[in-house]
Parts: sequence; structure tokens; C-alpha cells
Amino acid sequence: LAGRRFGAPQNYFDTAAIPTTLTVGMSRIKSDMYDMGMPENITTFFGGHSLGGAMMPDYVENSEKDAAGMILMGSFLTRKHKSGTTAEGRPQVEFPVPVLTIGAELDGLCRITRIAEALYTQVTFAEDPATAVRSLPVTTIKGMSHMQFATGDPPSRVKDLDFVPEVETDAAQAAVASDTAAFMSAVLGVADWKAVETRASASAASMQPIVDSLIMESYTHFLPPCYCETKDEYGYLQYGTCLNYANCSGGVPWTHQYSMQIMSNADELGITINNDDSIHLVTEERPSCHLPHIHGNEVNNANPGSPEEGTPPICDSPSADCHLQITSVTQPLYKNDGNYDLQDTGTDPIAATELRTKLKSRQAVYEAAGVQNVSFTETDTVASDGGSGDRCAEINQAAIDWAFASLPQDVADRYTKYGQKLQVGADKTTCAAGPCWINSALKYTTDDDANTATVVSTMMATENYNKYPCGEDKLLPCATGFHYCKILSPAYAVEWMYVDGLRNLMSLSS
Repeated sequence: LAGRRFGAPQNYFDTAAIPTTLTVGMSRIKSDMYDMGMPENITTFFGGHSLGGAMMPDYVENSEKDAAGMILMGSFLTRKHKSGTTAEGRPQVEFPVPVLTIGAELDGLCRITRIAEALYTQVTFAEDPATAVRSLPVTTIKGMSHMQFATGDPPSRVKDLDFVPEVETDAAQAAVASDTAAFMSAVLGVADWKAVETRASASAASMQPIVDSLIMESYTHFLPPCYCETKDEYGYLQYGTCLNYANCSGGVPWTHQYSMQIMSNADELGITINNDDSIHLVTEERPSCHLPHIHGNEVNNANPGSPEEGTPPICDSPSADCHLQITSVTQPLYKNDGNYDLQDTGTDPIAATELRTKLKSRQAVYEAAGVQNVSFTETDTVASDGGSGDRCAEINQAAIDWAFASLPQDVADRYTKYGQKLQVGADKTTCAAGPCWINSALKYTTDDDANTATVVSTMMATENYNKYPCGEDKLLPCATGFHYCKILSPAYAVEWMYVDGLRNLMSLSS
């Protein structure tokens, strides 16, 4: 990279981050560099850190489409650049020039989880990942903070949000320079892509737990929900199941792999639960509301095994031969859905704040499996009201355990030493009406002195028999045999352990 030149625009009152003044500043600095002898046909790269990195893509896309490339440090291409699709309709990130994205693991303003999203959408999920790792590579620097991309005194917002780094600034900046030089050299053809590809691969491995957790919640910025309307075996929409497609997610893996399994207590019963989850808005009423269901009866409003109804169970008794096919419903709820964080800054949490989950109750599963004399109080009533346990809390504890077990050892050690520990509180009941449950959010209560964060779910459960005629053909849903939970997303727990749970003891402000 001999003969290189560097220019940084400066505007009055630090207004370079405003698009118009950034363009003016760039024009002025280029003119000054030409006056200093820079050739007009020189190969140009552009770069930016933090807010500068957030503004630079628009400038390059609108004014410098012939640039050789761009480097974003502690910043990223925002979601508006998911402007392409594959032939199957899968969203693809597009940009007119090669872009290197460099994230810092302990960046308190451009969080590592948003960099992981960039990695997945730009490279892993690309139609041709081998090409994408060269055109849109993503690397991360372990132990580096947001301020270490820069020098001098941190601005007030950085002081408020950034973390204490775990590496020396000289080492961090040397790593950034190394990634930048490797990228520029490869783009210019003076070196091969091996160094970039090696760093991108190592960075991807370090962020894989984040990506895996987001997949478990069917993260909406990987793929949007299908929100399908599929007919069930009765010819209606109430219990229909959504499938996954190339351009959308049918259901939430966490629900069918963990939530319904824990609710059913299938392992202890010795039965098999085949659960299909579908993503729907839990407030939806037209063309149909969507409810959990145990399939296998000819009647659409039946609760298998319910002695009050006299409906036969699916299985004669719980055994290895007993297989129950169950449909559940989940709605991941986001603050950072494009409406709350319009600018996609990377500062706010990206994971779902709660999974609104409609499950079949444990009583319903037991009775369908052929268990006799099942007590609703024992199976589905909260412990504070005489039940044997808090089912939603059990699922949320599993999310915390899953998240911690997925962490790389150094991240787990950091969280163990400094992190505000996630823990579950007792399930909270509400009135026996859907809106009461829907509007009672999963509650997070932090105790800075104890360095804990307690998660409390609101639950709503009903006994497993219909007290009145119901069914989609009667335009009245059968609100029986269910157990609704506000579930902690494993991705929220992972993000907490990587980022937000460290703020109490590891931020600059602390």
C-alpha cells in the first residue's frame, strides 16, 4: 500500500455526520488533497467509525460508486441494504462496492449481537457465501471496546454506554489495522483473500452462539414470519400449521424443541411429543384466532381424554408407544423491529423481548396420553395457589441454562465474574381473559446491589374441558386445555450475557 494518502473531513461544530455537510466536507478534503498533488485518478477507499460509519454508506452509495471499497468500524450496513432477493425470495444484502465490517466484542454502542446479525445476513445467508465473504466480510476484535477505535477523551454518550476493554488500545488498533490492510490489499489485487477469509471464519466462530440463539427465536431480521393461514384437518384455520419457506419462518424452534416439551413433562411420562409451532399475532381474530391443539380426534372442539367431556384419549396409557401431535402458537415481540429503532443504530437490544406462547396445558397432555384422574391444580396451577410448580418459570430457567451453556468459555467466565445474573421469579397470574395476558409483559427487574435481574412471566391456564358449545364453526373459540406463557427468548438471555448484563459492573460509567 505504498504511496497511500489519508484524508479526514472536518466540519464546523462537528456536523460531518449530517449528510449534506458530510458531502461538502468530503468535497473540500478531496480538493485540498488534489491541491497537494494527489492524482485525480487515484484508487479510493472510504471508511468511518461509529456515527461516521453509519453515515458513510449513504455517501458512498450516492456519490462514490466507483470507490474501491469501504471499511466500517464499530458500525455496519443498516437493514435498508437488504434490497435484493434470491430466486426463492430470501432477502440479500446489496452494496455497490466491497465493504469490510469490523466489530468490537465489548462495544457498548455498536453491540456485538448487531455485528453477528450483519455477519449472518451479509455472508452466511448469502446465495454465494464464498463470494460474499470477499465482497461483504465481517470481522470482530476480542476484548475491544467502542472507544478503542479512536483516541482522546470519550464523548459523554460513549462514557455512558461503552465497556471497559480487556485488551490494550495499541493491540486493538493494530488488529483493526491488520484487518483493514488485508482487505484493501486483497481488493487491490496485491494480496490474496486468505488473510481476510481466515479472520472472517474465526470471527464467525466466535459469534456462532449469538446466531444460533437468534435462530432459536426465529429472529425477524433473519427471516420475517410467514403468518400463514393454513387449514387444519377439520377444514378450518384455527389449528393450521405454518411451514418454513425460503423467504419466511413458519414457527419458533424454541417453542417446539423446548417450551412444549417442558410443559408436557413428556420425558417423565415416557411419551413422545411431536410439536409444530406457528408464528401468529396472538391478538388476531380475523380470518381466525389461532390456538394450541392436540390432534387426533374427529371432532374439532374435542379435548382428548377429558373425563368431563367423555372424549377418548389418544393413547390408552402413557408409554413409549404414545405419540401426541400438538400445535402451538408463538409471537416473538420486538422493540427493535424497525419501528422502535428507526435508525438501526446497534445500541439497543435486538433479540425478542418476549415470546408470547400459547401451549397445551400439562393436564391436557396427561389426559390425552391416557393418564387417569389428572388434577388441574397439580399440573397447571401456580405454586403460590397450591400447584406443584410454575411451568412458565421452568421454561424460562431452561432458556437461561441453554444460553449459558452455549457461551464460549471466555464469555462465560466474563459473565460469571461481572454479569448481572439472570434468574426467574414465580409465575404471575392474571384475569381469565386473553387481553389481560397479552398486555402483561414479561417483566425484568434488576437489582444493581445484588447484581441480579429477575424474569417474571405472566401465565394463564384453563381446565381441559369445554363448558359451552364452541369451535370455529360456531364462531366461538374453544378456550380450554391451554397454558399460556410469556417466555424468555434464549436469544435475549444470550444477548444479556454478552452485552446488557455487563453494564452494571463493567461499563465505563460504573
